[in-house]
Amino acid sequence: MTRVRDRLASLPRRDRLLLPAVAVVVLAVVAALAAPLLSSQDPTAVDYGAALSPPGPEHLLGTDTFGRDVLTRLMYGGRASLTAASLAVAVVVVVGTVVGAVSALVGGVLDVLLTRVVDVLLAFPRLVLAIAIAAFVGAGLGGLVLALSVVSWPGYARIVRGLVLQVRQEGYVVAARAAGTPPLRILRTHVLGAVSGPILVLALVDFGEIVLGVAALSFLGLGIAPPVPEWGAMLNESRSSLEDAPWTFLAPGLAIFVVVLAVNHVGDSLRDTLDPRETSLPAPPRWRDRHGGPARRARVARMAAGPDAVGAPLVLVEDLRVVVGDTTILDAVSLRIDPGECVGLVGESGSGKSTLAAALLGLVRPPLRLAGGEITLLGEPVAALSWQDWRPIRGRHVALVSQDPMNALNPLLRIDTQVVECGTAHGMSVPEARRRAAEVLEAVGLPATTGGLYPHQLSGGMRQRVVIAMALVNRPRVIVADEPTTALDVSTQAGVLTELAGLRSELGVGLLFVSHDLRLVAGLADRVVVLREGRIVEQAPTAEIFGSPRAEYTRELIAAVPRVPGEVVHG
Repeated sequence: MTRVRDRLASLPRRDRLLLPAVAVVVLAVVAALAAPLLSSQDPTAVDYGAALSPPGPEHLLGTDTFGRDVLTRLMYGGRASLTAASLAVAVVVVVGTVVGAVSALVGGVLDVLLTRVVDVLLAFPRLVLAIAIAAFVGAGLGGLVLALSVVSWPGYARIVRGLVLQVRQEGYVVAARAAGTPPLRILRTHVLGAVSGPILVLALVDFGEIVLGVAALSFLGLGIAPPVPEWGAMLNESRSSLEDAPWTFLAPGLAIFVVVLAVNHVGDSLRDTLDPRETSLPAPPRWRDRHGGPARRARVARMAAGPDAVGAPLVLVEDLRVVVGDTTILDAVSLRIDPGECVGLVGESGSGKSTLAAALLGLVRPPLRLAGGEITLLGEPVAALSWQDWRPIRGRHVALVSQDPMNALNPLLRIDTQVVECGTAHGMSVPEARRRAAEVLEAVGLPATTGGLYPHQLSGGMRQRVVIAMALVNRPRVIVADEPTTALDVSTQAGVLTELAGLRSELGVGLLFVSHDLRLVAGLADRVVVLREGRIVEQAPTAEIFGSPRAEYTRELIAAVPRVPGEVVHG
C-alpha cells in the first residue's frame, strides 16, 4: 500500500498532463451540477428573435436555431450526458464483475454457459447492437442506459473472469477453500478485493467510450429526447445551421472531444500507476541526434581512448550511495576494476548486487536514485549522465551479460539479426556488423549455423553464449556479468566461464562477475567484493578471501557452500 501511495503521489510529477486533464473533468462535472447557479437562462425556452445570434456579451457561445443560449444548454447537456454515462458504467461494472467472478469461481457448466453468452454478445458490433436495443426500448434515459449496459458488460465479464482465474490460484485463496470457507465469502473477501482496483480503473478508462456512445445514440434520436439538452442531441440539432452558425456545432463537439480525451488520459495514467507490473520508469527521451552534441561526442571519444594514466582502473566507484525513498540500498560502496581483471561480487539476495551492476550501466532509474558518490568509467565520471548521454556508452564501452538469456533475446528474430543490431545501433554499417557478428559468435564457440536459428532452438548454454557474443560486438572495455550462469548445468557453466576467462585475458576486458555461487567466483575472479545489506564488508584477492577471510559474514558464506567431505573451497 505504501508503494501504491508513493506512486500516486509522484504521478503529477511524472505525467505533466494529468493535472490539466483532472481539471477538465472536474470543471465539466461542476458545470453540469451547478448549471442552475451558473446560468439564469432556461435551456429549453424558445426565443426566435435571438435565433442564431453569434457569440457576444449576452450569449458567450451564441444561440441556436430556436434562440436558446448555447452555453446554458451545454452545461445542462453535460448533466444529461455525464449522468447517463455514469449510470451505464455503474450497471456495467456491477453486472460484469458479478457474472465474470461467478463464472470463474463456480466453473463447470455455468462457466461454459456464461462464456458462450458473452461470446455471442461480443460477436455483434457494439454500436449496431446498442442502436437496435435503444430503438426497441424507446428513447429516454432508461433506454439509453439499458442499451449501453447490454453492449458493454460482456467485455467486463470476460476481463473479470480472467483476473479471477488468476487470483483463485493464489495460495491464500486455495487455503481458504481448503479450510471450508463458503464460496460467496471467498468471492467477497478474497477475490473482489484483489480485482476491484483494476476493474475501477478500467471503468474510468471506458467511461469516455460510453460518453461517446451516449452522444451517438442521442445524435440518432435514440437517447435523451428533445427539448432536454444533451451533447449528442445538440450536435444533431445544429446540422441545419452548420455553415451559417458553426458555434452551435463546435460547442458540443469540442465538449465531447475534450471531456472524453481528459477522462481517457486520467484513466490511462491511473492504470499504468496501479499496475504492479509497471516499473514506474520514465520513458526515455527521443534520440534526436544519433551522434549527440559536441560535448557528448567528445566524452565518447575520450572513453574510447581509455584512461589517460597508465595503470588507471577501467572502473572506479567511490562512496556510492543509492536510495529509494528513505531506504538505503547501497551505502558507501567503493571498488575498482583494472584492465583484464575479474572482480567477483558476492552476497545474499537483497544485498544490492544487481543495483550496483545497474549503476555501472546507467540503469538506476526512479524510484531508485543516486544520492552520493561517484562512478568513473574509462576515466570519465558518469554518475550524473542523462539518458541521452548514456545512449552511445551503454553497449559500446560497457556491456551487460544478463542472468536470463531467454528474456534478453527476442523470440521473433533470428540470432544473427539480433547480434547485428548490437553493432548497427552504435554506428556500424550493416556489412561491418555482419562481419563482427560472425567473429563474436565464433569467438564464444558457437557454430556458424547458429546465426540462422531462433532463441528457442538453442540450448540454455548456447543462448548464454549468444548473450556474451552480443556484449562483445562493439569490443567493450568493461563487461558486467549479472548471474550469467543461473539455471545452467555444471558442464555448461564451465564452458561459459571458460569463455569469459579467455575474453578478459585476450582482450584485456574488465569483468564484474555477480554471483551467489562462491565456487564459480573462486575459480574465475582475481578479487572478491563481499556485499551485505548494501555495504561492503570485505574485499581482497580471491586467495585471501577464501584462505583467511577477516569478516565473520564472509566466513559464514564460505561455510554455507555445499561440499564433498574433505573438499576445501579456495581461489
